[in-house]
Amino acid sequence: TRKESSAASDVYKRQVLPVLRGSGIAYYPFPGRISGHPSVLSGPAEDIVASARRIAGLEGVHGLDLLAYRFRGDVPALIKAVCDAVDKPVVVAGSIDRSERIAAVLASGAAGFTVGTAAFEETFPAARPGLAAQLQAIQALVD
Repeated sequence: TRKESSAASDVYKRQVLPVLRGSGIAYYPFPGRISGHPSVLSGPAEDIVASARRIAGLEGVHGLDLLAYRFRGDVPALIKAVCDAVDKPVVVAGSIDRSERIAAVLASGAAGFTVGTAAFEETFPAARPGLAAQLQAIQALVD
């Protein structure tokens, strides 16, 4: 709601921004409504895009961390809509666990993506076991 958004913005301005200002920290907060563990991005795409615009407009925000694959909807369309709506880098996160998702992120205009658990669980087809091989397999998908 508008009241919750205003309260969050006030907390950001009073508590977070003073720490970030001049610190050299690049701050990439999550747009949208995040809940649970593992995190879920909920709400309609239009609300997530509006949240992205609002957050990206805040002083001290360098970009956004979009939990796109934790959204139940048209994920490629959401990524593109958020990337088109803001003039800051968007990093896509949340269940990037297969080549098709990496390809969709690369085609979307996002600045980058994160892979976490999928690499540690050796989800990607790789030449040998281990994290280094997983990272090489992921890099091969990007190249």
